[in-house]
Amino acid sequence: MIGLLPLFLCCCVLLPAAARAAPVTFRVDMGPYLAAGYFDPASDRLELRGDFDGWAAAQRILQAHAGGSVYAVVADLPAGGIAYKFLIVRSGGAEIWEEDIPNRTWQVPAGGGSPPTAPFADLAATLSADARVVGADLSFVPQLSALGAAFSRDGQQAPLLALVAEAGVGLVRLRLWHTPTEPWHGLEATVAFAHQVQAAGFALMLDLHYSDGWADPGQQTMPAAWQGTPVATLADSVAAYTAHVVARFVDEGLTPRYVQLGNEIDAGLLWDAGRVGWPGSAWDTPTQWDTLTTLLQAAAGAARAALPPGAPTELVVHLAPGGDNARCRWFLDRLAAAGVDYDVIGLSYYPWWHGTLWQLQANLRDLRPRYGKPLLVVETAYPWTLAAADATGNFVTAGTSLHAGYPATPPGQRDFLRDVRRVVETSGGVGVVCWEPAFIPVDGGPGNPWENLTLFDFEGEALPGLWFGAAGNAASDAPAPAGASLLQNRPNPFNPATEIRFRLEHAGPIRLKIYDVAGRLVRTLVDAVADAGWHRLGWAGTVDAGRALPSGIYLYELVTPQGVEQRRMVLVR
Repeated sequence: MIGLLPLFLCCCVLLPAAARAAPVTFRVDMGPYLAAGYFDPASDRLELRGDFDGWAAAQRILQAHAGGSVYAVVADLPAGGIAYKFLIVRSGGAEIWEEDIPNRTWQVPAGGGSPPTAPFADLAATLSADARVVGADLSFVPQLSALGAAFSRDGQQAPLLALVAEAGVGLVRLRLWHTPTEPWHGLEATVAFAHQVQAAGFALMLDLHYSDGWADPGQQTMPAAWQGTPVATLADSVAAYTAHVVARFVDEGLTPRYVQLGNEIDAGLLWDAGRVGWPGSAWDTPTQWDTLTTLLQAAAGAARAALPPGAPTELVVHLAPGGDNARCRWFLDRLAAAGVDYDVIGLSYYPWWHGTLWQLQANLRDLRPRYGKPLLVVETAYPWTLAAADATGNFVTAGTSLHAGYPATPPGQRDFLRDVRRVVETSGGVGVVCWEPAFIPVDGGPGNPWENLTLFDFEGEALPGLWFGAAGNAASDAPAPAGASLLQNRPNPFNPATEIRFRLEHAGPIRLKIYDVAGRLVRTLVDAVADAGWHRLGWAGTVDAGRALPSGIYLYELVTPQGVEQRRMVLVR
């Protein structure tokens, strides 16, 4: 046995020594993403992951480097080849956006070092700030305003159009029905509101439904005035009506930036004459497709003829299934074969109906080069709560309808809409239009299945999601913790009393306290277990013993198991 020892020692000497790790500094320039509003340092974090840790080891979080747009982190790595990526993790840590590029690769020298600093992703081919479309469909606003709807930011009432403009929205979409049973969506009311919209500085998108009411994939009812009309005459009616509407807007000095030739027409329009269907259905016939493309061509030709020379107006064909590539290609291939004239592919995207953000991204990245046309998401929305404010059943009532990683909270809503914008603008699209963000519940108003999908709360207070299109860190509020939402007190400033409102997603223990600007506790309003839902408390500017406090700035703080929220209010004696 002793004779074997030298051989054993010799074998040990011949084994290679383990590679020694050395510091490697990774840097990425977030400048383009910061400028576009795709990355918010107040709520997002930036991480490094790579094959050197199996993409699953301890997270390496990058920090702003010298206060600029470059973010950096140091990792100890052995020499050799590595592949890595940077990722954005949204508020709450549940949703991750990887770079839209293949893995970066680099050879780590024996003494460490630093790979070249590069942009988070190559945005050279994306939109300039001036070309970006951030829009809102506000068609319900005249009706709601007539019923007394009011809107505010931080408890201060303000005109809705001013609030929307301040949030970075630059385009307003208005729907038009042929002969509605009520006046709000007819030509006269739409023209009147369009004047207000344009005077407030917005561009216009005109959405022609070619119906007396709602038109979508489940209903494309022909206007009563056209029912029974032969197809040839129907095409003339469509052309005459389209020309009349567009000419009216032009004559009023309201030349639209976009005109939609129908609303969500992937099942056709003007049923049953222009109805089409998925292969195998009774509506997928050459005759049906010929009729539909004839009607669309008549509408496009009439719209072009009614526009002034050199007008920048673009015609939009609007389909519903934003995440369904096969269905979009099936429809658009037939329009291309018939030579239908239009400029922009419009899509709806609601994740509970149309799939994930990844499916939307894949669809956009196929459609843009395939048809050579820009894309525009002309409808999208996301819930800020699963609660309801009226007896009308809502479209989204359960967590199973949510997109993974985006809770039904104000910051979750904001993050989702911001990421829809990011997907669109980095995949050949020009922008996003949020559908009816001001459709809040109003006494005497229409049945509202939408109140938890708006960008204002049930009482008209602006939510962080209203700033989904703002570049840079322009959100109106710090992110609220999931599960609770503390609103601005009303009135503010106040004398003698004010009201504090908050919402709980889950029942549990809460504390609501008032502090002065020096941080001294002056009043405990609640210290108990509270039910889920909305809560209101009044405060008359007094301490527990009833003594009136002097004028000044006070802070009110809500503590729940989900986190802490704090706001400021002003008492004026």
